[in-house]
Amino acid sequence: MKQQLQLLAALLIVLAATSCRTRTQMTYLTDLNPGIDYPVQPTKDLVIQTDDKIAIKVTCKNPELALAFNVPTGGYSISSEGNISSTSNTNNDTRYTVASDGTIDFPIIGKIQARGLTCRQLSDAIKNELSSRNLITDPFVTSEIVNFTYSILGEANKKGTIEVKGKDRVTILEALAQAGDLTQNSQLDRIAVIREENGKRRIYHVSILSKSIFDSPVYYLKQNDLIYVEPNLNRAREESRRNFQWIFTGASLITTVFTIINLFKK
Repeated sequence: MKQQLQLLAALLIVLAATSCRTRTQMTYLTDLNPGIDYPVQPTKDLVIQTDDKIAIKVTCKNPELALAFNVPTGGYSISSEGNISSTSNTNNDTRYTVASDGTIDFPIIGKIQARGLTCRQLSDAIKNELSSRNLITDPFVTSEIVNFTYSILGEANKKGTIEVKGKDRVTILEALAQAGDLTQNSQLDRIAVIREENGKRRIYHVSILSKSIFDSPVYYLKQNDLIYVEPNLNRAREESRRNFQWIFTGASLITTVFTIINLFKK
């Protein structure tokens, strides 16, 4: 009986040792050395895609001339009391959805190609159209993608879809920080980013253990990126440990029963 108890204790010690991740294994960017300068990759502006929502605002020295190009999007609603209220956005800009052909329908000018352009390029294109057609002599145009979101699934502390506000550049490290960091069960060297571009879907894998993540094409996220943090073997060990705990509990119960029986026999 004593040998059986010793065997069970040894199995528990081995299971605990193999299921715990050390602090070293949870250290990120392990190959970055202090005091050494690493080149920074130039950032790229977001490229407008189909179904993107673009907020565009036109201004000039004479505000009345710009009114025709800043028609608020939305509509009106009627309450049960018969009161009429506006459902237009309150940002004093007009929002356009990029059609399947990659264009937006801009007031007076008509269709303008937006897909494949950055917001700055789209603003310049609208500005040139307004000037060349003598609609506004001194236009100033701003454009912004307002549906910049990304999603996080898998072994992160917070999962879900995050809406980016006030900025157009978000790194994958910032996204993981926004998700409350990774868990003990995360596969640190195999984080997947699923991206849709030009009608195609592609998956990239990055490692948060290495500085190579800075050179990845998905280091800077794009709208609608999906980040999936894969589980590691620790998750499987955790499930095995739970199963083993039930087995150990049953074995302990059986051992206790046999011990009591032997005591009564004596």
